[in-house]
Amino acid sequence: MMKSLILFVVGIYAVAAIAVRSEPAHILKADPEEAMTAPEMIRFWGYPAEVVSVTTADGYILELHRIPWGKTAASQLPGKKPVVFLQHGLECASDNWVENKPEQSAGFMLADAGFDVWLGNMRGNTYGKAHVSLDPKKEKFWEFSWDEMVQYDLEANIDHVLNVTGQDSLYYIGHSQGTLTMFSKLSSDQAFAKKIKKFFALAPVGTVKYIKGLLEYVAKFLYPEVEIIDDILGSGEFLPASWVTKLISDFVCSGFVGNDLCDDIMFMIGGPESNQLNRTRTPVYTAHAPAGTSTQNILHWAQMVLTGKVEKYDYRSSKKNQQHYGSSKPPEYDFTLVNAPVYLYWSDADWLGDKKDIEEYLLPNLPPQYLVQNNFLADFNHLDFIWGLNAAKMIYEPIIDICKKDAGI
Repeated sequence: MMKSLILFVVGIYAVAAIAVRSEPAHILKADPEEAMTAPEMIRFWGYPAEVVSVTTADGYILELHRIPWGKTAASQLPGKKPVVFLQHGLECASDNWVENKPEQSAGFMLADAGFDVWLGNMRGNTYGKAHVSLDPKKEKFWEFSWDEMVQYDLEANIDHVLNVTGQDSLYYIGHSQGTLTMFSKLSSDQAFAKKIKKFFALAPVGTVKYIKGLLEYVAKFLYPEVEIIDDILGSGEFLPASWVTKLISDFVCSGFVGNDLCDDIMFMIGGPESNQLNRTRTPVYTAHAPAGTSTQNILHWAQMVLTGKVEKYDYRSSKKNQQHYGSSKPPEYDFTLVNAPVYLYWSDADWLGDKKDIEEYLLPNLPPQYLVQNNFLADFNHLDFIWGLNAAKMIYEPIIDICKKDAGI
C-alpha cells in the first residue's frame, strides 16, 4: 500500500514536472490565494510588499520579497527597524511564511511586531529561475545543489538586505534546508557570523541518516533510478510549480475529490498527523509547493541519507571530485565551527529533522557556547513549524520576544 501510494504521488508530480508552462485561461480557484504569488498574498492581507532582484556571484537572479512594515501603529513608526530574514526549506519558496492567516504567519507577525521582514528565495524555485546568461530550459542552468546555495545564494541575499537597510547584521530564521544551508555557511565562512545577530533554526537539519517517510523511500529505493536518469538525460528541474500542480491542488485538495489525500501526502513527507493542520488552507499550501529545485540537489539529499554525513555533493567520479574539491571524495562540513548564536526548535514527530539525527549529530557538534537555546516541542511534524496552528504561540511569539528584547523595541 505504501509503495503504491508513493508511486501514485510521484506519478502525479511527474506529470506536473513535464507540463507546458503556459497556464490555461480558466482554472477554477476555490481560494484566490491559490493563484497568487507571495507578494500578491502579502498585499491581499493589506500589507505592503516589495520585490527586489538579487544577482549572485555566479549569475543566478533571485527574488527577495519584503514586508517593510505591518498594520499596527507601532510598526509604522519612522526610522530604521531591526531586520529579520526568513529562509524556506527544500522544494519551497518565500510563500511559506505568508500562507496562513496574518495572526498565524511568521512573516505577518514579525512585520506587525515592528521588524523589517525579508523573505528569501534560493536558485531553482519559483522565484529563482533566471540567470544573466544561462537558460533555465537548458541543463547547464540546473547544475547545482544546496552547496551553491551555501556558497552564493545566502551571501548575495543577506549582503543585499544589509546594504539596502543600512544595517550591519540581522536576525535569521530558517526552516529545514534553510537551516542546513546556514549551518554549512557558518561552518565554512567564519567571517559570515558577524552578519547574523541570532540564528533561529526551525526543524533543523544536519545529518539525515534517520529520515523517515516518502523522502526516505525516494533516497533508498529510487536513488539508483534518479541517478541513471541524471546520467542519461543530464541534470534538470525537479518537481517545479506549474499550472498542473495548481490544477491538482484545485481538483484534489480543494474538496472536489477530497483533501484527505493531499493531507496524507504532507504527513508522508513531514511526519504523522499532529492535529495542527488547518485543512482549509491545504489547497493554498499545495498550490505553492513543490516549488522546484534541481535534480542534482535531490541527488545530494539522497546521498546524505545513504552516507549519514553532511558532506558536499558527490559527483560519483573520483576524477570529477578531484577537479571540484582536490580530493577523490567530497569534503564534510564541520558544524563544530559554527560561530553565531543558535536557537533550536525541534520535535520527536519530525520525520526529516529526526530526533536521533539531532541527538547524535547536531547537538554534539554545535559549540555549546553558541547553542543559546535547545527547544524541544512535542508533536510537531516537519511542516508544522511553518504551517501548524500552534506555531504562532509556541515558536513565533517567543522568537519575536527574544528579538524585541535584543533590539530594544
